Amino acid sequence: MSAMITLMEDFQKFFMHYQNVWNSCNALEMNAFMSRDIAIRWAGPEASISDWGYEEAKDGWVEAYQQYEGQNPKWHFKDLHITPASENEVIATFCVTFEINGQLVDAAKLFVQRFRKEQNDEWTLMREYCEHLRSECIISRV
Repeated sequence: MSAMITLMEDFQKFFMHYQNVWNSCNALEMNAFMSRDIAIRWAGPEASISDWGYEEAKDGWVEAYQQYEGQNPKWHFKDLHITPASENEVIATFCVTFEINGQLVDAAKLFVQRFRKEQNDEWTLMREYCEHLRSECIISRV
């Protein structure tokens, strides 16, 4: 049991860092968290679905940050559930809202991400699922 507690304590520290890097708008740092074998599925509005691998995800961070350059973007995270999935993997479920130039954007996303702690003690994002939500569903809770 103590190994799982240690894993979770380590993950919590990492996850705070991960969210700070996300808000730093540094695509290179965000891309460094991803496994080369990452599998990503985004379910968009109106039932659209996109599946991505490493290259698409890497390019996606670059494009997203370029799109918001100079607009003071900020993402707000609401952790819903974080649980160990194995002796070296953790699944994090969280919602994200977003603001540009201090104005909340009418959008929210639900993420389920699976991370693995590697032998070098670094955390790697293995899988991600994202679902678009109406912002009023979570705005008051973030």
